Amino acid sequence: MTENPAQERRRYERYPIYCPLEYKAEDEQPKESSITLNISEGGALISARRDLTPASNVIVKMKFRDELFFILGKIKHAKRDENGDAYEIGVEFWDRPKTFVKKFYEELDGIRDYQRRYREEQAGEISLAEASLNWYKDTCD
Repeated sequence: MTENPAQERRRYERYPIYCPLEYKAEDEQPKESSITLNISEGGALISARRDLTPASNVIVKMKFRDELFFILGKIKHAKRDENGDAYEIGVEFWDRPKTFVKKFYEELDGIRDYQRRYREEQAGEISLAEASLNWYKDTCD
């Protein structure tokens, strides 16, 4: 069985979670609001309207329930999405607050709990990505 080289380089498991955020690249104006397409404690794939320059630094602002995080990262890659409407920007987090990892996993647990309750109450399946969309609608101010 052949391993995927991209997966071999990753230290942290990525989760298909659509988390709202704002970001600003150092070489770009102004900040933009968007979502993650997937996220881990070490980075995220972000949907963007504009192409961003790989190796640029970026500041990501995310809120996990009751705590706001400002995370410094580096753009590792940027490419057009499948539809050609937006860009997928890979960001590696290189400086994150100490409490970020704990809150990230608490958030993930909350989304998984929402997913489990949905299955029980609705007697149907919901993906982690869909559960995250509903979770953030219900928990964001």
